[in-house]
Amino acid sequence: MILLVNDAGILIDLLKVDLMEPFFKLRYEFHATDFVVAEIREENADQLYAFIQNGKIKKWTFDFEALTQIQHLETRHRVLSIPDCSCLYLAANISATLLTGDGALRRVAEYNNIPVHGLLWVFDELVNHKQITPKKAYQKLEELMGINPRLPSLECQKRLMKWKKGF
Repeated sequence: MILLVNDAGILIDLLKVDLMEPFFKLRYEFHATDFVVAEIREENADQLYAFIQNGKIKKWTFDFEALTQIQHLETRHRVLSIPDCSCLYLAANISATLLTGDGALRRVAEYNNIPVHGLLWVFDELVNHKQITPKKAYQKLEELMGINPRLPSLECQKRLMKWKKGF
């Protein structure tokens, strides 16, 4: 089973376009840290809490030793926040893939040989595993592009063109 550690940005974007349910139907083991969960304040965050409650996503809390190591990561990588470092720490310690849209976190993870994917990979997985149709992926990605200007425009356009051919 492939383990995925989710950062807040990924979860927030999925909440904004109402794709939490199909996301958690993917056959992965999902993880998030308590720092990440605390960052999520969307109106519909109760959807995320329901997935935590039913065990679909495991929420991690850390002991003193782990918190010390997370703080050390933050000191070493000043561009990262404590929640970012908690994701980095967790992914490294459970041999998981990190899901993030944060460029700095991605670079640090890759430097540390931690596999990383972003939101567009999530969309690809949703389509490839038939959790959403290409048409719905097209609609949801267009919607998200209007909300999140940090998405890579060229990669988004490639997917939109590909998915449009599918409907």
